[in-house]
Amino acid sequence: MKQAIYEGYGLHPDELLTLGAYQAFQYRDILYTIIHLNQVEEDELNELYQMSQFLMSQGDRYISTFMPNLEGNMITESDDLKFMICRSIAAPRNEQFVIGSELAEFHQRGRMFPYEVEHSKRLGQWKSLWEKRLDQMEEFWYGRLRALPNQEIEKKFLESFPYYLGLAENAIQYLVDTEIDDLPRAVDSATICHHRFGQTTWGSQYIYKLPVDWVFDHPSRDLAEYIREQYLSSYELNPHQLHYFLSEYERINPLSSFSWRLLYARLLFPVHYFEVVEGYYSVQSEEQKQGYYKQLEAVLDHSSHYERFLKQFYQSVGISTSRYHIPEVGWLSSGV
Repeated sequence: MKQAIYEGYGLHPDELLTLGAYQAFQYRDILYTIIHLNQVEEDELNELYQMSQFLMSQGDRYISTFMPNLEGNMITESDDLKFMICRSIAAPRNEQFVIGSELAEFHQRGRMFPYEVEHSKRLGQWKSLWEKRLDQMEEFWYGRLRALPNQEIEKKFLESFPYYLGLAENAIQYLVDTEIDDLPRAVDSATICHHRFGQTTWGSQYIYKLPVDWVFDHPSRDLAEYIREQYLSSYELNPHQLHYFLSEYERINPLSSFSWRLLYARLLFPVHYFEVVEGYYSVQSEEQKQGYYKQLEAVLDHSSHYERFLKQFYQSVGISTSRYHIPEVGWLSSGV
């Protein structure tokens, strides 16, 4: 990798660091993050590049920008490697970095992005994407059911899927009802979001905002995925931390009832279950399979906890469903 970086960029990294899902290296006060590319369309990269340039022009100093190689290209190919490098200021993360308000400001800037977005756009596509994922999983489930597998994890998958199918269908219906019954406000405009926003998406040791993590979507996407990650880390949710995160966000971007309902629809959709199952069947290593097996066991063992979390969510964040005219999911409201 070091040789490929030198040949492509003329840089000599002393050592490669691990930063979350990426490798990186530092030279003086610049952090260089290496992004391995598989199937990212060039048109999408062009959109992400435009977004990064725009956010930098709006004063976000943590943005990582695409670095051209010695030939002036964004993508570098060397043997079987296909990668790009993003560079940013090596800004250490400290207690002054408040993720709720920082995310609100990020969304505020992203909402002003002036160009048409096509390849990175997810706004208005949740229903079709969720239905497609659900149909694929259901078809796969039927196939495994007919195969009569004897492995324990497959038995757990076969037994649990109908429940999570129902939960996913509830999420889709909740989303559809929201789009029919409620009206989006100015705060509901599309903005630059993340595929999956979490506590360390912007780094843990350094702060960096990588364009390859971005999509153009409704801001509730990031809020929901951050809350989901916080909950799944221990299958509990610290009310104080949740209130602090949301109050810091709403201090800059107050949420509408439409936002709250989209956020809740996203929490209802059990993406964490789908990802564990998909992960198990997509890896070859027995060690990795065992890791996914343990994750699935944890998800299933805490299914009643997750129901309780969903049932109490609006109350836990201090939202009056009657005041906001927000419907609750019947079977959750009736008791867990």
